[in-house]
Amino acid sequence: MGYQIQVASPDNPDIALGVSISFDRPGVFDSIRDSDNQALNNLKNLLLTRIGERYNSPTYGTNLLNIIFEPNNEDRKQDVIDAITAPVSQWLPYITLIDINVLTADDDPNLNHQITITITFSSGYLEQQIGISLDNQGQLVV
Repeated sequence: MGYQIQVASPDNPDIALGVSISFDRPGVFDSIRDSDNQALNNLKNLLLTRIGERYNSPTYGTNLLNIIFEPNNEDRKQDVIDAITAPVSQWLPYITLIDINVLTADDDPNLNHQITITITFSSGYLEQQIGISLDNQGQLVV
């Protein structure tokens, strides 16, 4: 007997594509029922995973967290862009990176020991943005 494929949609509460990595509620994961939100969560997961951290996938992840916490230098922006671009093209080929904007203290003196990264991407029809910022207390906000 064949297997009937069930389609995930916002109208069908029993089927989901995955779970959200947001931790704003205790004890319950939010289900994701559309591919654009799933792509956003997959991108967050990739960016926050260090290379070598994932069991049985030693090349999954980015060096982004290592680069962000390094001292500021003139190559930092390009290092951040390279740390994002190559892993996204390898692990998430369905995501098209449109723009990666990196702001440091060189661009804005108010960002004394901070960095802000804005990634604009598309995973189909919808163009989305994800922001990553590191404040002077060392907190990373995605």
